[in-house]
Amino acid sequence: MLDFSFQLNRLWRAVPLMLFGLLFVTGCSQQVPPTPRKLMAIPSALQEIHTLNDRSALLDKLRFTGNVNLTLTDHDGGTSSFQAHAVLLVDQNRVPHLLLVGTYLGQDAFEMGMNRRIYWLIDHDHKVAYVGRVAMEDRLPSGVMPLRPQRVLDMLGITPLILTGQSRIAMFNVPHTGSYNLLLLRSGGGSLEHISRQISISRYTGQVREVRLYDRTGRVIAYSELSRYRPLDKAFDGVELPTRIVIHYLDAQAEMDFHIHRAALTFLGKSQFIFASPSFQGLKVADMDNPANWIAPKAAPAAAK
Repeated sequence: MLDFSFQLNRLWRAVPLMLFGLLFVTGCSQQVPPTPRKLMAIPSALQEIHTLNDRSALLDKLRFTGNVNLTLTDHDGGTSSFQAHAVLLVDQNRVPHLLLVGTYLGQDAFEMGMNRRIYWLIDHDHKVAYVGRVAMEDRLPSGVMPLRPQRVLDMLGITPLILTGQSRIAMFNVPHTGSYNLLLLRSGGGSLEHISRQISISRYTGQVREVRLYDRTGRVIAYSELSRYRPLDKAFDGVELPTRIVIHYLDAQAEMDFHIHRAALTFLGKSQFIFASPSFQGLKVADMDNPANWIAPKAAPAAAK
């Protein structure tokens, strides 16, 4: 006589293994391998310049709104930190103009900008303003001013690349990173050249991911990280913009982290009024044209442990 209890026990023991095998086969059959991202061919330097300049022309006028975290270091090593609502206005028509205003609880926290004549940075917390003439901006040493408007404009990755008799372009692939770098080289006199700016571009998307600025000795003095690209408005005609911009100023010990919520290609008002020089009444003004004010900030004090 067959031992039915023994056979039944064997059957029950086999059921979990059968179910596991069925689930394993089903899972394998439904699992779709991820589609590998395809690297784009690296364009020629001339093609890349045309691409960046066409994009710059589209973004001739630009308005960003969002939130910004800003840290500034003064000449004594003290730091000012702001968390504010921010509006950034850019007009690159003929002469670059920029205005960035941060407000907190309805009060101006900081302001920076540049127009045809001057550039400025106002720290309302400490009632101080850094001011200089645009024509003299190239003389200003690195690190003596916490944030320089022209550098903000350069590190957004939207300024046109204009080559002169003292500049040229170089381009190379960066292995294992999925990106390539575009270098703007400038003559330092005679046959010497130095890297002025480096733009890193993704080979997967064609988007600018990083911009680095160099001094004449080859040191990186500031760099930006551009991420979270998306189309922000139908008027952009398919052009995507970064919604997070982080700018690090190494010598000046400053940092700006900008989260963009909205963008537009127009803004109300005429540029000569929007970017007009502000009033510096009630502020301690540091004249950046005067070498006596060229004091690099001291190292910020270490945080207590």
